Parts: sequence; C-alpha cells; structure tokens
Amino acid sequence: MAYIEKTAFEARITNNEFNELVNVTGRFQTDGADDVCPAGFLCVRGEQLPCAGFTGIKNENAWYMNAAAASVTADDVIYASNTYDVNLLQDPATGNAYAVGLNTLGLPIPKGRDGTFTQIVFDNVHVYRFGEGNANAAVGENKFFTIAGGLLVPAAAAPTKAGTVYFALRGTGNFTEGTRGSFGYIDVVACKVIAGATTGG
Repeated sequence: MAYIEKTAFEARITNNEFNELVNVTGRFQTDGADDVCPAGFLCVRGEQLPCAGFTGIKNENAWYMNAAAASVTADDVIYASNTYDVNLLQDPATGNAYAVGLNTLGLPIPKGRDGTFTQIVFDNVHVYRFGEGNANAAVGENKFFTIAGGLLVPAAAAPTKAGTVYFALRGTGNFTEGTRGSFGYIDVVACKVIAGATTGG
C-alpha cells in the first residue's frame, strides 16, 4: 500500500476509561503480507498474532489487521490504526524511525511493526477525528460517510439498510499539534442503522 498523506486519528468522545478492550495490538497486512498502515485506516481483525518466541501459541488480544471493506456491518468489529501515541513511527519520505513522540501527526505504522488499533464504537455517541486524507474524496457538502477500502466515503445521505454502519459529520478544522504545518481534520459521530431507522445524523 502506498503512503497516504494527511491521514490521522484521535478518539474525541469515548468510553475508553471503562472499556479495557477499546485498544488492541495489531499488525496490518494486505493480501497476507505485512504492509504500511496509514494513521486512522479502518480495519477488521484477521487471525490472532503469534506470541513472539513461542511456537503454536497465539496472542490473546493481538491480531493481524486487514482493510475494512464496503461490506462491513454492525456485526463486524472495526478498528482504526491509532498512531497518535505510538512511540515508534516511520517517516515514509526519509525512512527515519521515530522512537519519541515528536512530529508524529500523520505518520503511518511501519510495515511489519505492531501498532495500536482503537475499536470504533457505533452508538451515536462516540466521536472520532480523522485526517482529511482518510476520506477517499473531498467532503464538499456531504454530511455522511460510509466505509470502503479502509477509508471514509463521503455521501449525501445516511444509509437506511439495517445493520449498516456509517459516520455523521460533526465538524471540520485544522490540526494544531506539532511544529510542522498541519492539515485538515474531519470530526465524525460513529452511527449505525437499527431496524431501518438511522441512529445519528
């Protein structure tokens, strides 16, 4: 996968103080091979990661991660790669690996490295911030987003099929973290369709 510019992820309103499983360890793959994972890339779990140094033993809460497809529903557990507090990141332009929390906004998880993945809770309460590069097209006047290929897909209307997950736009702006020039963000509420009626928007 090619590096995607202007990607980022932050959990804004969550239950993570009480939910110990909101963050898990993951290693991103494409077609079964280790790959770079952009910040905020939406993923689903694959097989459990093996325990390092042991044969035939799987890690209880670490997973191979794959891009979330357009077919995901409320029955799937969906995660976003969360590099905001990861202290080993790689700059794709220079190849430098950063072991400190400096200028990490927008940097991906390096290929073959384990990273943090945050579970997205679709309940019309949890709010998440993505970089403008996490959308596969300009937001424009669109107020909703579906998911395809790990990215947000802008849409004019919320889906209506029961079990569908989507995001409702809450606001936009520019990141102010770090000392480098920032880029735009998209704040969204994680929603799902229940019995044909939307729960957010």
